[in-house]
Amino acid sequence: MIAIKKVLITGGAGFIGSNLARHLIGKGYQVTVLDNLQRKGSEINLKRMQKEFPKLAILKDDLDNADKIVQKLDVDAVYHFAAQVAVTKSYENPADDFRINAQGSFKVASAAGSRGIPVIYASTNKVYGDNVNDIELQELPTRWEFKGDLKGRGISESFSIDSKKHTPYGVSKLVGEMYVREFGGIANRFSCIYGENQFGDADQGWVSHFVFSKVRGIPITIYGDGKQVRDLLHIQDNVRLLEQEGLNAKKLKGEVFCVGGGHDNTISLLELCKMLDIKPKFADWRPADQKVYYSDITKASKMLNWKPEVSVKEGISRMSAWINKIVKEME
Repeated sequence: MIAIKKVLITGGAGFIGSNLARHLIGKGYQVTVLDNLQRKGSEINLKRMQKEFPKLAILKDDLDNADKIVQKLDVDAVYHFAAQVAVTKSYENPADDFRINAQGSFKVASAAGSRGIPVIYASTNKVYGDNVNDIELQELPTRWEFKGDLKGRGISESFSIDSKKHTPYGVSKLVGEMYVREFGGIANRFSCIYGENQFGDADQGWVSHFVFSKVRGIPITIYGDGKQVRDLLHIQDNVRLLEQEGLNAKKLKGEVFCVGGGHDNTISLLELCKMLDIKPKFADWRPADQKVYYSDITKASKMLNWKPEVSVKEGISRMSAWINKIVKEME
């Protein structure tokens, strides 16, 4: 392990960034947060962090200036989470999506790489594109499931990322991932991360979106048949992994990990609706939606001696309690 005690978190007022900041500060790290505060909920997260940690270093800026910021700061590692996060918005403005996710990540990765500073990057399962939908499936009463060798095991790092339909978002995140790895960083192909401090919507953070909608009495629309399956990873388990990656960054140069809850923590949209007592509306499928995606987390488990500890039932319960509290504060 290497001595990592001073870190920069881009997108540090967002969901994953703010939770990681709290986790690392609690472990004695010096944390600097970089965020432009444009993401829904980021200002709320930042205000709460400022109350908890009055000495927290905060930089309000865009990724357009990330290279200059990384070159100047005295840090041991960069956790790069700032991004354009919605597939729908990437179709509406693909140039902006490319500027933020691809060019922004290049600036972070190249500046850090020139100083020998490791970057830990938030990539996505969307880098696999429509290849996932070529896997043969079986239809069960409340969910779709993989057939064959991938059943119960999931998608691993070796699964194809070739040029089949990705969406502009999937392309820009893949480009960012490749730059990070090229300059010696670590990439995480996240599945569905959820938990406290997440202000989700229909485009990103769907578990949070479902719970917020339930608490507020807002109707839910499901795009497709609702049998889509994802593996959920609670933020507590996620930040534990991220810290271990930072501590082991030297031996993990250029590595990529599939990060999610694995098959044991899968759930379909219909199953979540039943858990929350939601009666959804239905609409047409959205472009490039994956009917089934869950992660094969074998590599991360073996290389970092890590595994998820928070079950879906426990995680949803925690998130619901937090959302109920937040909604009352906002009323």
